[in-house]
Amino acid sequence: MKLPKVIILGRANVGKSTLFNRLLERPKAITSAIAGTTRDMLVGPVYWQGYNFELIDTGGIDTIVPSKKLKKLSPDLNIDFALDIIKKTQAALAEADLILFLVDLQDGLMPQDRILAQAVKKFKKPILLVANKADSVKMRERGADFYRLGLGEINFVSAKNGGGTGDLLDEITKNLKKQKKVRKGKKYEFPKAIRITIIGKPNVGKSSLLNSILGEERVIVSPIPFTTRESIDTNFIYKDQNYSLVDTAGMRKHAKEGGELEKASVAKAIANSRNSDVCLLVIDVSQPITVQDNRLTQLLLDEQVSIIMVANKWDLIEAKESKTSDRYKAYINRNFPYLKWAPIVFTSAKTGKHVHDILDLAEEVYNGRHIKLNKNALSKFLKHALKKQKPSSSRLFLHPYLTNFKQIRTNPPIFEVQVRKKDVLASSYLRYLENSLRAKFKILGTPIKVNLKLGSDKTEPTKARKFIGRGAKKVKKGAL
Repeated sequence: MKLPKVIILGRANVGKSTLFNRLLERPKAITSAIAGTTRDMLVGPVYWQGYNFELIDTGGIDTIVPSKKLKKLSPDLNIDFALDIIKKTQAALAEADLILFLVDLQDGLMPQDRILAQAVKKFKKPILLVANKADSVKMRERGADFYRLGLGEINFVSAKNGGGTGDLLDEITKNLKKQKKVRKGKKYEFPKAIRITIIGKPNVGKSSLLNSILGEERVIVSPIPFTTRESIDTNFIYKDQNYSLVDTAGMRKHAKEGGELEKASVAKAIANSRNSDVCLLVIDVSQPITVQDNRLTQLLLDEQVSIIMVANKWDLIEAKESKTSDRYKAYINRNFPYLKWAPIVFTSAKTGKHVHDILDLAEEVYNGRHIKLNKNALSKFLKHALKKQKPSSSRLFLHPYLTNFKQIRTNPPIFEVQVRKKDVLASSYLRYLENSLRAKFKILGTPIKVNLKLGSDKTEPTKARKFIGRGAKKVKKGAL
């Protein structure tokens, strides 16, 4: 089902992201008083009075004006960076079915509003003029100046408080119905997708990796650290499988270096990893692994997420031989010994090498994370594992007697094995069971846990030994 596209457009800091969040009824975009917080386009579904449409929040600068005028308006702006945003916004405008042109009543009519209005008219798309921060009658009275833009009637809203947003949604659906772009129906449910979050330090190539996977320039790539402030959701299909790819803000060693906005971005990145099916932990393979890389792995471990290690910038490694990847893999495993279960992919986001291997792996990891094993399969597994390696005993204790091995949850998989109250089972044997489960059932890139449950002492093995002092003798079943 193709939804009509409604795009929010306006100069920097007029409240586009606040309005976006309000209409979506959930805080997807980060909002702040800092101009240019939103640098990529965010997309979200809206359902209103039986109608569905797709809402797009654009970059927070004076967006589609020519570079010379833009430089005059904002002398300190990085023009190359700005033009990248312009390019993306222009592409979105070309596909839009309706434009919400947002202005700020508090600031009044600004030169940037005039230039932007002139530019947007050239796209010949239906436009709704929306005046934000209409929190009082006095503020609404200031809206008369905006009629000079020639964009028709003004829709007054307070994105922060929600005032007027219901009327605005009515106008949006009315316009889309007039264009025959919508049809009344149930709330559109997007197909179930494997949710993948890209996480890593600043400048390891996360945004470049996302663009390379998609085969297009979906997010802005810049050498400026912390370019990505939003967690960008992108939905797509690969080999008949739906995916949702999320690019997050880079995590510095100390988030306080970037102030409150960076703290919010990092917190959102962690929340996204928690809610993901798979996390791509991106490292710059051309640089030494740092304490910050280790800190990120610990955060992911705490959240019990599934992980694929992406060793990016493989193209920067010179004089590669057949065993070069093995040496680097050993180096990575030495630094992350607790992540040996996570597969490693050597990629180049720049050249696209091995990038789509990530998606094939992600589906395999997803399947392992959601695996459901019945009691019969686990009973056979335990029998085989015990035959291959028995749990250790001592001169004071019998061999622990393991029974009733079962799975108690999925996502991630957690298992349970029962022992007698008097048994002592080493934690190393639980790790052996976890590793054996991975190997037997091909559970890749996902944390597995085997819990120990203490049962009664009534259940005994067929043959047992009774320890008396320093010696031991075999006894018949039931004699203990």
